[in-house]
This record gives sequence, structure tokens and C-alpha cells, in this order.
Amino acid sequence: MEKQRVEALSDAILAIIVTIMALELQLPEELTVVGLRSMLPMLFIYITSFLQIMAVWLYYHELYKLVDHVSFRLFGANSFWLLTASFVPLATRGIGQHSANFAFLLFYLIVLALWDVAWIIMTAMVIKTSQRPLSAEEKKIPYRWALLYGLQLVIILLVGYLFPNFISLAPLLMIVNVIYGFLSNKS
Repeated sequence: MEKQRVEALSDAILAIIVTIMALELQLPEELTVVGLRSMLPMLFIYITSFLQIMAVWLYYHELYKLVDHVSFRLFGANSFWLLTASFVPLATRGIGQHSANFAFLLFYLIVLALWDVAWIIMTAMVIKTSQRPLSAEEKKIPYRWALLYGLQLVIILLVGYLFPNFISLAPLLMIVNVIYGFLSNKS
């Protein structure tokens, strides 16, 4: 299978995911300062999820530079990655509407953790099937990002559990991480 078709399919699905998240944003009944303030948790988590999807989209296209041909197994790994990504809007809506609820934070983090596991599986498949010779360091880079992301999710989970009053601020760590990732990307 041609990699361009898989990349185009992935681009389209990620665009639909972001669109679904944007459609979840709703204006308050009254356009007042209080009404707009009530939107902040949902807006904050939307921006967090949006930035994460954009960062992963960037890393996805960097990863696919190593792909010459998409095997059935790689297509399956890519599809699993997209399946897990498709749950991000649901989890985003949940934590956005219930920003002080640990169960919704847990659900959001589980979805992101599954997405991370799917990324690791897809990365392993890409590295395994790449025709280009890769240095040991090049092989580590995608895994390093995924493992650091997983560690970040665990830290957010612990902070949310130990300090319930800070649950609504937990996505701030994710935003900082995404911005750092964009700024430190040398390509």
C-alpha cells in the first residue's frame, strides 16, 4: 500500500477528530463575563487536546519519513492508533464538562495512555520495516518521546489524585510539554 494514501487517510481522520472537538464547544446561554468564565474549563481542555493532536500529527509525519511501503501490519498499527485517537473528543468533552471530577480525569488520561501505547506499537512497526538504515539514536527518539509522555500522564494522575483541587489545572502540564516539544523540534 502506498504510504501517501495512509498519510492522507490519517490526516483526514485527525482533521475530523479536531472538528468534532471544536463542535463540542458551546457558547453560554448569556454572553456575559460570568457566562464566558463558565466556558473556561472546556476551552482550556479543548486547547490542550488540540495542541496534543497537532504535536502528534507533526511527529507522525516525521515518523512516516522512514516508511517506504505500508505493510498490512503497519496499516493495522496505524488504524489502531487512529482508533485510540478517535476517543480523544469524548474524553475531552468529559473532562471539560466535569473539570473537578477525578473519574473524568482518569478517563481522559486512560484514553491518552492508550493512544500513547498505540503510538509505541506503530513506531515499532515503522522502525522494524524501514528500508533506511537507522542509527541506534534515531531508533530511540520516537520511543523516548512516547515514554516521556507516558510518564507525564502518570504524574498528572498522581497530582489529580493527591490534590483534587488542582485537577482542572492538570492539563497545563500537557500544554507546557507540547510547547516545549514544538520549540525543541530541530527539523
